[in-house]
Amino acid sequence: MRMIGIFSLGVRKLYLVGNLQDIRSLILDICEKEDRKTAGRVAVMLEGLWKNRNDFVWHNEKEDASKLGWLAFHKWQEWFLAQKFREPQSDNRDLVQWNPPSSGCFKCNVDAAFNQRVGSTNRGWCIRNDHGNFIAAGTAWDMCNFSVLEAEALALKEAILASSSFHNAPLIFESDSQQVVKALGSNSKGSSEFITIINSIKSLLLDFPNFEVKFIKRQANMVAHTLAKAANSWSRRCLFDVVPPCITFHLINESS
Repeated sequence: MRMIGIFSLGVRKLYLVGNLQDIRSLILDICEKEDRKTAGRVAVMLEGLWKNRNDFVWHNEKEDASKLGWLAFHKWQEWFLAQKFREPQSDNRDLVQWNPPSSGCFKCNVDAAFNQRVGSTNRGWCIRNDHGNFIAAGTAWDMCNFSVLEAEALALKEAILASSSFHNAPLIFESDSQQVVKALGSNSKGSSEFITIINSIKSLLLDFPNFEVKFIKRQANMVAHTLAKAANSWSRRCLFDVVPPCITFHLINESS
C-alpha cells in the first residue's frame, strides 16, 4: 500500500509540472540520474497521465490522482514481473529488441496504423541518435481508406521527407513492413497506388544517398507503432522536438 501511495504522490507532482519543456527536463534528469526501476515507474505514470488527458479531451472522463497511482503501480508490477520471468532465458533467440545505430549515425523508426473508430489511416515516426536519445518525432493522419501496404509506404515516405534536414548524416529508416522494404529493392512496375508510392520513395532515396531503409520486426518498432496509434490525439500533421508522453515508457525501456 505504501508503494501505491508513492505512485499517487508522483502523479500529483507530475500534474504540477508547468509546460512541455519542464516535462522534457524532468524526463532527461530521471533517465540520467535514476536507476531503471525508478525511470520505469515514472514512465508508467506519464503514460497513465497521457491516457487520462486523452480520455478527458475526447470523452470528458478522467480519474483522480489516487486511482491513477493505483493503476500505474499495478501496471508497473505486471511489467516488472514479466521482465524478471524473461531475464533468465538469455538463450532465447526469438527475443527482438531495438538497437541504436552505429556511432555517428541516426535511426528513424516508421509505422502506420488504422483507427477504425474514426476511420483514419495514421502514421508515426521517431528519430534517435547512436546513444538511443530522442531527436525528433512526427505523426499524421488522413480520413482515407488506404491498404495496409499503401499506409506503410506512405509512412516511410513522410518520414523521409520530414528527415530531409539530416541529408548529410547517415540515417537508417526501419519499417516493420517487409513487403515495402522488398519492393524498394525490386524492379516492380505497374500503375497501382502502392507502386506509385514506392517509385516516389525510390526517387527520394536517390536525392539522399546517406539514407537507407531496413526491415525490423514489430517488437523492435514499438515507439513508431505507439506514435501511429496515438496520432489522432493531435492535429493532422505534427512535429515534435520534445518527447511525446505516449512513447516515454518505450524510450526508457529501449535505452536501458
